[in-house]
Amino acid sequence: MRSSLICGACLLVAAMFAQPGLVQAAPWKVDRSHSFVQFEVWHLGIFPFPGRFKKHRIELDYRPDDVEQSQVDVRIPVRSLETDDGLMNDILVSDQFFDANNFPEMRFVSTGIRRTGENTAVIDGELTIIGITRPVSLDAKFHGKAKHPFTGAPIVGIEAVTTIDRRKWSLGAWRGFVGTDVRIRIAFEASPK
Repeated sequence: MRSSLICGACLLVAAMFAQPGLVQAAPWKVDRSHSFVQFEVWHLGIFPFPGRFKKHRIELDYRPDDVEQSQVDVRIPVRSLETDDGLMNDILVSDQFFDANNFPEMRFVSTGIRRTGENTAVIDGELTIIGITRPVSLDAKFHGKAKHPFTGAPIVGIEAVTTIDRRKWSLGAWRGFVGTDVRIRIAFEASPK
């Protein structure tokens, strides 16, 4: 559910893994037509119930000479949550869960990057949901680089996953029916602005 928040953090990984000719001292932008933010939680312990957030806003301060000092700030409108069940959408944005009337946005702010391999890294940050802030670490993978077929701009492909315990953000409702672990997955293409 906090996947979109991760999306902005992944941009840091894109810049970190990019080849020297690809890195530029400029903000990076996610291609919305080639990106997604998904979550998955178990229903009755037998079915992985999927959903996504359709909107997000990412602010990235990338420093090519000192990646560890780069910053990302990602905001997600709670009401952009979508599942295939309209009634469940309403329940999830209600005060039973995300309380969108009082807390309309979720926010992720990066605190650091730890490279773990040639194409992998861990992005650390703080995730705020319904006014509660907790640390989150994301496993990110760089899938490669290409040139945009129409503009010639460099493009990178990134995927990031994490699993969080929703109870840590006081999202513990319906524990008898819905699992407490939430798997988050994001994948996207990004280019320098």
